[in-house]
Order: sequence, then structure tokens, then C-alpha cells
Amino acid sequence: MASLINRDDKDFCTYTIPLNELLEILKIERRHWKRLDRTLLVLMGKVIVIEDSEYETEKTMLLSYFKIDKKTEMVQYRFDKSLKPFLLDLNNKFKKGSYTKLSFEKILSFESQYSAKMYEVLEIKAKQSESYKNKNILEFEYDLQDFKELLLGEYNLKTGKIDIPKSYDRFNNFKARVLDMAYRELKEKGDYFFEYEPIKVRKKVQSLKFKIFKNGEKIKKDFHEKKKLLLQNSTTKALAQEQIRRIIERKKDTIKDKLKYEQKLFQLYLKGELKFDRDIQGVIDNMGV
Repeated sequence: MASLINRDDKDFCTYTIPLNELLEILKIERRHWKRLDRTLLVLMGKVIVIEDSEYETEKTMLLSYFKIDKKTEMVQYRFDKSLKPFLLDLNNKFKKGSYTKLSFEKILSFESQYSAKMYEVLEIKAKQSESYKNKNILEFEYDLQDFKELLLGEYNLKTGKIDIPKSYDRFNNFKARVLDMAYRELKEKGDYFFEYEPIKVRKKVQSLKFKIFKNGEKIKKDFHEKKKLLLQNSTTKALAQEQIRRIIERKKDTIKDKLKYEQKLFQLYLKGELKFDRDIQGVIDNMGV
């Protein structure tokens, strides 16, 4: 929902998003569309702690208004005005590299909410490391309690404190259900994954030491899949067919089986490994492929 905000906007407006789009993101079946109302109510009830110190306390909500209109098939919503300093006019407030745009689609792809939250941490630090050209950012340490609050914490309106489910008091439970689950999913699906080491004091885990790794094989695989899809569009396919025709024409006297040779060239094209003549390559470059 926040992705609809223009970072240069000076004020919030009432944003509109198609009903079906939200239902799809939340994996709610069309016939159960009223569940979206309960979901947005829960979101509206979440407290955001802006400041909570010895001298100042400031808290707000994410949403101040929403409307689900089945007739127009649209959902309208507004963010609370107290969030303006954090969501508006970012280009003029921060230097380049001091804030990070997260990979929305990537975060949505994770099945575990802990994987999604952990990926946010990794992606922010990885992009900061790239921006500042500082590899030391890729290694960091978290106090165990602070890290549990980051991944599991819920603000308690009655006590004014952040609650963590008691089932995660034991480190082994937290390790198995949160850390290891996030580790496995990020290594399979993320552009970044992590290794970690528990730091003990008097046999009790006090903190966690992390190191971020770039998932080279995953990035390479995603790139080839994306490139394959790009190459399969009608325009580039026509250019590839023209290139294949040229190659066959140039080698017609040496080709024993024209059909097999053409199939081999087409497979190279699908893999993104077909070499194009300079004039055709110029067309492809101009297309941004």
C-alpha cells in the first residue's frame, strides 16, 4: 500500500488500489472478500512507536481511514499524517544511499513472515554495503532479546512494552522455528542469505553474530529466466529468426542436417547465448533487452 506513495509528494492523499489486487496479494479468495475488512482493521490497530525514551513518548497508527467499495471494485485508504516525515519528500530529506527501497515482490514470495522480516534486514544492510563500498556492514551482531523483538515483537497497549510469545523464551525453539526456517527459505529464494553464530556468556546465548552472503546461483538463475522470457517476446524472436537464417545461409555448404542445426541455434537463442550480427545486436540493445 505504501508503494503507491510518490516519494516527492508533499502531502498524503487518499490512495486507491483495485480490490482484486489486494485480495491476490493476501491470498484471499474472491468469495471471502470481506476478510479484507478484518485484515485492514487489524492493520489499523497496529501501534507504531516513533519515540519512546526517558524524555519523550510518541506513538501513532499506520492507517487513519479505509473504504472497501464492492461496486467500484476499489479500496481507498489514507495514512496517518504523523507519518509524513517518514514517507514523504524523501529525495529532499536524505542523501542518496541513506534509505533503501526494498524488493516488494521478493518479500511477498516468502512463505514465512520471519523470512520476510529477516530478508528486510539483510537487504537493507547489503544495499548499504554497496552504496558505501563498505564490506564490514555485511557482518553484524544483534543482542538476542533485541533480535527477538525485531522479528517477533508486538507492542502491548496495556503495558507499553513489546511482547514476545513465551514459546520462544527457549533459544532452541527460537532457533528451530524462526532462525533455521528463515535460513533455509532465504538460501532457496533470496538474493541474499545469512550464516549465524550464537554468542554465549556463561553457557547462555546472549547475542547472534550474522554474516550476509550474496546468493550468486539464485541471482544467475533468476537472470537467465528473466532473459529467457524477454527473448521469447515476438519482436526479439523475429530478430533471432533472422539471425538464424543468416547463419544457416553463410554455412549452407558445410551443414549436413539443416533442421538439427537450426534447432541447435534456436536452443542457443532460448538460453540467451545466440551471437547476433552487429546490426541486429544494435536493434536489441536499443530495445533494452
